[in-house]
Amino acid sequence: REEAGLILAQMARIELFWIFLDDFYSVEALKKLNLEGFDWSSRHAGGQTILVRHVRNTLGQPAEKFVDGLETLDWLIRSGASIEQTCTRGEFSFGWTDLPDVPPVSLQVEGLNAISFARALQKKMRETLEHWKDEEAFLAKVLESLAEAFTQSGPNAAGPRVSIHEGIAELWEKSLAAKESHDLTIVTADGVVTAHAHM
Repeated sequence: REEAGLILAQMARIELFWIFLDDFYSVEALKKLNLEGFDWSSRHAGGQTILVRHVRNTLGQPAEKFVDGLETLDWLIRSGASIEQTCTRGEFSFGWTDLPDVPPVSLQVEGLNAISFARALQKKMRETLEHWKDEEAFLAKVLESLAEAFTQSGPNAAGPRVSIHEGIAELWEKSLAAKESHDLTIVTADGVVTAHAHM
């Protein structure tokens, strides 16, 4: 019975993850989800990978939100979302409902990974660049982020994930909280932290 409850709780967290991703919640909101054991190779119900889905969702935001989209993209990659994973099905169509004279950009995503998706979409937008300048510039930054993540750590940018006992995490938290006795500086994916050298 307890195991069934844990499974339901994990399913709810996964559902929340996709809702947050689709509704363009902040990276801070995504970080608050307990994603221990989350399968970073999972795909959206539409067959799109996590990264392709996120880039797609970011393009639907105002251009001033693109910086937030890039921050979330970097976090997703560091967390374990695969750059190389391909979509199993789906179509992307993007256009302006308030500008009916601007032809929408459509793209089949089956077989595309995050890199090939961004590049194919960028090429299509360049055909009528006068309508897609901000979006094409965003896709260029996406490709730069993907290249940086890929070259920093190779094909598995985030590396394997492991679970730790809650008591160990609490000990680490207490040690991190005792900042006055820290004698070590660590540069992490989320910024600089200090700690005790014996840790």
